[in-house]
Amino acid sequence: MERLTIVYDNRAVEPFKADWGFSALIELEEQTILFDTGAKPEILEHNLKCADFPVEEVNAVFISHNHWDHVGGLPLVIEKGDHFELYIPEPDCYEYEDKLPEKVVCVPVAAPTYLTERAISTGIMPTGLELPEYEQALIITTQMGPVLVVGCSHPGIVEIAKRAVSIVGETLFLTVGGFHLYKSTREEIEEVARELARFTRFVAPCHCTGELGIEVFAEVFGDNFIDAKAGVEIPLEEE
Repeated sequence: MERLTIVYDNRAVEPFKADWGFSALIELEEQTILFDTGAKPEILEHNLKCADFPVEEVNAVFISHNHWDHVGGLPLVIEKGDHFELYIPEPDCYEYEDKLPEKVVCVPVAAPTYLTERAISTGIMPTGLELPEYEQALIITTQMGPVLVVGCSHPGIVEIAKRAVSIVGETLFLTVGGFHLYKSTREEIEEVARELARFTRFVAPCHCTGELGIEVFAEVFGDNFIDAKAGVEIPLEEE
């Protein structure tokens, strides 16, 4: 079954552990992608075991941006994983490539890049931060429509969604991940949520979206809101 499982988040369902950070396991017929790696290797390892998924079966690791709460679990995958490709924003790739074993191929991403025919990087977008300067997101094409997976959305969740829609040429089915609204007011979040609704049918905000952000998105999207936290599985194919 094709599915996306949240394996690292500030919130969790038992027996998964909660911790600040984000990671999602994307299981496709042709490839398994680990999107970001959370903050702590031991928690990532615990949660992957809870998901009944061996680290060795990861085919690709996709890093949205080079922040500690998204790359902290990478040493676990490097140590215990088999051969895999590491997709990382181009400016940050050079920090890693000389330190990686031969079994890991570092793929620097600048422009929109295909991991497979169904998995596409948005390409890097400026974060407005000193470091990291850039962030990328991942688009997965599914039977229901395109699914957008984001890390922290430093470039702005609406701007990322616009980029994704321009790449695939259709409205998104689902947008999932951190929307970086934990410092925003209710009014600001409501404006973002209403704008995002123009580009995506469902949302599953978590991580740096913040508790208020999650509450507001639940109100705005209603039945099209998914309560995402570590341990939650989202099907990527029709049953």
